[in-house]
Amino acid sequence: MNPFAFFEIEPSFLVDKQVLRRLYLANQRKWHSQALQQTAANNEAYSMLSDDFSRVKSLLSLNQIDAEKEQVLPGDFLMEMMDLSDLIEEANAGNPTSMEQAQKELDRYNTAIETALSDLFQKADNLEFTAGYPRAILLEAAAIYQQNRYLGRLRKNLLGIKEL
Repeated sequence: MNPFAFFEIEPSFLVDKQVLRRLYLANQRKWHSQALQQTAANNEAYSMLSDDFSRVKSLLSLNQIDAEKEQVLPGDFLMEMMDLSDLIEEANAGNPTSMEQAQKELDRYNTAIETALSDLFQKADNLEFTAGYPRAILLEAAAIYQQNRYLGRLRKNLLGIKEL
């Protein structure tokens, strides 16, 4: 290693130690900042990829599909969610039977969504292609993602949590 080239100073027997110290500290700040940025990016990427639904959202985004805005929810699902929403309103009005039934319905739907996601992953894993996932698979993933988000909002409503 050429230490003169490293600090971008002229080779010399005499080195201005104050300048050298400033260059050293500047490098330390730059690399420390880069290390912090890389660590933050590493943590964020890990968090996104380790969560199934975050990973789905990332894949959709990479394929120019906005997981929040794409209109892919089936009409029957929306009708069922309206019924569940009514049940949650009854539960929040103090009806203990409705509360228990709403919990069971939410659990049932969550299980169904987890199964659908697992099935989708299996189906996508078995595909043989080189140009990316087919649009039909991506739209199926978007629908599952949106169903999960919808159920998350309903669960918050049941718990009395207001979204900002």
